[in-house]
Amino acid sequence: MQTEKLFDTNPYDTEFTAQVVGAENGEVVLDRTLFFPEEGGQTCDKGYLEYGGKQFEVEAVRIEDEVIYHRIDTDELKAGDKVTGHIDWAHRFDNMQNHTGEHIYSGIVHSMKGYDNVGFSLTETTCQMDYNGKLTDKEIAEVEEKANQVIWSALTVDCRYPSKEELAAIDYRSKKELTGAVRIVTIPGVDVCACCAPHVKTTAEVGVLKVLSHLNYKGGTRLYIACGKRAYSEFVSDFDALTDIGHLFSTGRPDALDAVKKLIDEKQTLKNELAEFQKAELFNQIDTTDDDTVFTKITDRNILNSAFNHFKEVHDGACFIFSEKGDGSYTFLAGGQDIDARTLLDGLKEKYNVRGGGKSDMIQGSATPL
Repeated sequence: MQTEKLFDTNPYDTEFTAQVVGAENGEVVLDRTLFFPEEGGQTCDKGYLEYGGKQFEVEAVRIEDEVIYHRIDTDELKAGDKVTGHIDWAHRFDNMQNHTGEHIYSGIVHSMKGYDNVGFSLTETTCQMDYNGKLTDKEIAEVEEKANQVIWSALTVDCRYPSKEELAAIDYRSKKELTGAVRIVTIPGVDVCACCAPHVKTTAEVGVLKVLSHLNYKGGTRLYIACGKRAYSEFVSDFDALTDIGHLFSTGRPDALDAVKKLIDEKQTLKNELAEFQKAELFNQIDTTDDDTVFTKITDRNILNSAFNHFKEVHDGACFIFSEKGDGSYTFLAGGQDIDARTLLDGLKEKYNVRGGGKSDMIQGSATPL
């Protein structure tokens, strides 16, 4: 017996009564349910079943052959028991906002570029879409703007099961071949898509849609969005962070970015000046020593390589630069004019535990005193 899907026709209901038709291995089957199962890339509903004055949390919901199974950590429920189910509305509505938002965005992408949404995942923290074509930054921003215009237009979201004859005449999006009754979700002028999940009544209830990030993925585009409360939370977090940054720089939010850019530029200038000073210091150390070995606390690789090349030019025979790592060990560069640097490894191993190697012109690696 297939389970009656109350969420298809009453997605805004949060309480229902039902009869247990089976209970086995920690899973309960009801004759009817408001609990949406994990299906179509979306996580299942949350909530609990109530029986005999007790509440049993529904830990997971799955569907198999049109039968919906509710995982519950109890063996108290038996076939014939009448229970009351309670849906976690905050979780349900959050999913509804983001799933409808995905339909809006994907519908616009499909009409603009002809791309299909070939992958969808809606969890408690992310809403991910995969398109089988590449979108530029400009196009992603353009679709986002159009999606929000659709949201603010308060268009009706129609969810229904058309007859076989009607379905044959409908041009709709679908990620896979479907059999049996097909539920079609229509947003007029925006999207027509096969979908099994609950949706909001009008696009206005999505609130707002924001693209959080995107990347190239398998020749197409992977996109992450946030809608409704999730988008609001993102805005608040970013707003507060920008406000705090502004306070740190004694400026307002509009000028915070310029203040950070200025700080970065100043840091880079100081870093360049420090590098020039360190390079001059190390070159001077090389020029004023009669030893074949120089120890330094400088760790900048470009400076060390430049200094080592200078060392080889001004010093006859083998030369070594040891850079302190701060844990008692060193990185090293070794070599010399008219010397196969690889022959120097054996001598280093007499004093250090050496890891490294190289070519005839230079060897490098790490060294720890024995």
